[in-house]
Amino acid sequence: MKSAPSDARWVSRLNAPRLWALSDAMTRQVGIGLAVWLVISAIFSVTWFSHRVSLEVGDLAPRTIVAPYGVIDWSATAKARQQAMASVPGVYTTNSSILSQQKTKAANDFLYLEELAQDTAAPLSEREKAAASQLPLGLPSSVWGTVLSLSPAQLGQLQQDTNVILSSVMGSQAGVRNSPVGLAEAQSFVARLAQQEESDPGLNLFLTDFTRSLVVPNTFLNRADTQERRQAAAARVPLVKILQGEVVVQQGQVVTPGDIAVLRQLGLLDQGFNPAPILGSMIFSAALVALMAGYLVFLRRAFLDSWKISVMVGLILVVGLLAADTLEAVPGLSYLVVPTAAIMTTALSDAGLGLVMSGILAMAIAVLTGLDLNVALVSFFGGIAGVFGTSRLSQRYDILRAGVLVGVVSLFTLLGLDVMEGAGLTEPVVWQYLIWALVDGIFASILAMGSIPLLEGPFGVITAMKLIELSNPNQPLLRKLLVEAPGTYHHSIMVGNLAEAATEAVGGNSLLARVGAYYHDIGKTKRPYFFVDNQFGAENPHDRLSPALSALIIASHVKDGLELAHEHKLPEAISQFIREHHGTTVIRYFYRKAVEMDTGDGVDETDFRYDGPKPQTKETAIVMLADASEATTRTLKNPTPQTIEQVVRRLIKERLEDGQLDEANLTLKDLDVIAQTFTRVLTGVFHQRIEYPERVLKEMERR
Repeated sequence: MKSAPSDARWVSRLNAPRLWALSDAMTRQVGIGLAVWLVISAIFSVTWFSHRVSLEVGDLAPRTIVAPYGVIDWSATAKARQQAMASVPGVYTTNSSILSQQKTKAANDFLYLEELAQDTAAPLSEREKAAASQLPLGLPSSVWGTVLSLSPAQLGQLQQDTNVILSSVMGSQAGVRNSPVGLAEAQSFVARLAQQEESDPGLNLFLTDFTRSLVVPNTFLNRADTQERRQAAAARVPLVKILQGEVVVQQGQVVTPGDIAVLRQLGLLDQGFNPAPILGSMIFSAALVALMAGYLVFLRRAFLDSWKISVMVGLILVVGLLAADTLEAVPGLSYLVVPTAAIMTTALSDAGLGLVMSGILAMAIAVLTGLDLNVALVSFFGGIAGVFGTSRLSQRYDILRAGVLVGVVSLFTLLGLDVMEGAGLTEPVVWQYLIWALVDGIFASILAMGSIPLLEGPFGVITAMKLIELSNPNQPLLRKLLVEAPGTYHHSIMVGNLAEAATEAVGGNSLLARVGAYYHDIGKTKRPYFFVDNQFGAENPHDRLSPALSALIIASHVKDGLELAHEHKLPEAISQFIREHHGTTVIRYFYRKAVEMDTGDGVDETDFRYDGPKPQTKETAIVMLADASEATTRTLKNPTPQTIEQVVRRLIKERLEDGQLDEANLTLKDLDVIAQTFTRVLTGVFHQRIEYPERVLKEMERR
């Protein structure tokens, strides 16, 4: 019962260093993130304040101010739309029932006049007064006397003339518009028509005034239809744009209210100290850093084990923003920065981090250069193309092909945006930017190709391009291996072929596995003739040595290889193959020999094991298996496919049971795929040649 607390304290002491190391690594990563956040915030803040000018309406511009990015001139756009709306005439609708109503009223009035005219019992003067009271037209009594003295037929004719004039005036296509001008024009037209219809002065005066009293507006403004047409005309007016690089205010020019509005929209107008841009820069920068950190924490936690990766990513992000800020004055290079950073990040880490870098940097540059969505989209799409083109490098010129892909994608992205926005494809400036988008992609690959080596060495990162360089047979160590240990050189090439094929089959870094296999045995160049692959039938020096000493010499090739790797500044990823390709396996030949020669003191197996460590990655584990499989298969007298497969699977099983694969990321399914791949490749190398019959050989010799 008392052992439990002591066990707990023992476990606590055991875990304390690991927890402390984790905490220390976490602190370092947080510090790197804070440093990147502060630098990015400073870049945004300084850029924001450096572009602003202090101007008011009526001032003379102290310098020529150029738009750092494209914006819409809303003031000019609103003015143009108002002009378009004003140019659209009003839409009028005629009410035909009003004319009918007025004709009915005229008929009733004439019916009343006819009754007065026929009432001869009443004095004429009284009838004249009654007519003037019923129809207050302001006519003299003599005119009413003339009208009331007309016969019914004559009054009917006068009524017909009235209807004709009403139809001509109110029944026309335009009708009588509901406005003072429209009514005045209609009454003037009535006078001309009455002059044509009636020659008698008195009757003409009656016809004119009477008809005028009946003329009323019957055409009214259709406000809804008119507003709809005017809004449609305004909508057809294109947005007035200020393009990136366009002069907003010329030096010495008088600043207008419209200029002030544009400068304010561009964020170039100094309105006194405002802490909002600084606070906004800090918040936005925090979001950028948090997104990048989130990707590393949730999807690439292994990268956090090395502070160098975090510093490298932060450096690319910061330098990318500084480069974008510097190149802002050259609009044609707006699409260069993001693809360059994406290609570099992909080559130095992985494609996922390259995609994240593309998105984050594109949005950051868009904000830095003034919320230019076109630049952000073209840069982002170009960055994605750069990631795709760089994800599988087999030679250095693949980056140039990736640059061409970036250029083509950027060109078509920008072309699509221009077409959607209605840009005139016949304008030279449009094609100028399209060509720049294509050229920027190629420039991005060249710039990335020259910049990647600057980060490889200081941060200990090995890229595909570096691996391609290391695989060159003219590399000093490979040439040394070829000259001083040719058997080992041939063995390493074979192991490289096996490892590359198997690693590709299980989804690993096949290029790294191949190059690591080339260098895994370079330590044998120090004592080449102590290894059977370089003896070529000569005397075996181990015959005169004790098994323990022989095992020590054999195991020392790992240490000798690490010393050579350090001397020739090989990347740590290659040194890892030298260190782990034997793991902690037993040097079985000399261990068995020591057991056979044992005089009773006993043999300690640990004295015949390699120092390790065990393989930590699938690539180093596959090289371990390929090394053993190639060396063992080469000793077979009858290397049939069945025999080769048995040997390969036995070796894999031995390494698995010995625990050598415990720390490598390999599954049982992966091991089965590796065995099949090794068998296929080794069968092709060690196949038996056809033995010709003796008769055929003699015939060939005779000929």
